[in-house]
Amino acid sequence: MLKREKKLERKIALRRVQFLLSIAQEIKFEDYELARRYVNLARKISMRYRIRIPKDLRLYCKRCGYPYRHDRMRVRVVKSRVVITCLNCGFVKRIPIRLRNKNTRMENKLSIRSE
Repeated sequence: MLKREKKLERKIALRRVQFLLSIAQEIKFEDYELARRYVNLARKISMRYRIRIPKDLRLYCKRCGYPYRHDRMRVRVVKSRVVITCLNCGFVKRIPIRLRNKNTRMENKLSIRSE
């Protein structure tokens, strides 16, 4: 009986997920359904091998799985948040806008009080 090499499996799975999502981004304007299929395959692989999809590759709707396109999404900035609305299914994704570090925030508060 052979022992599974889980680290190697996860490494290969991460490469496959990255490849599938990059292909989905390239093909989303030619064949939208095929791009959705690639996104769904990448999500299934990431769930099966318990790996996280990198934040820079999460360019698809969490509910319907379609890649974001400029004509199929709406982006707004509301109250220190970026609100992305999928126009296929209506799912709303809210991303908070934060300052980089706490020191900058404290300096801004102090400068406001001193004026």
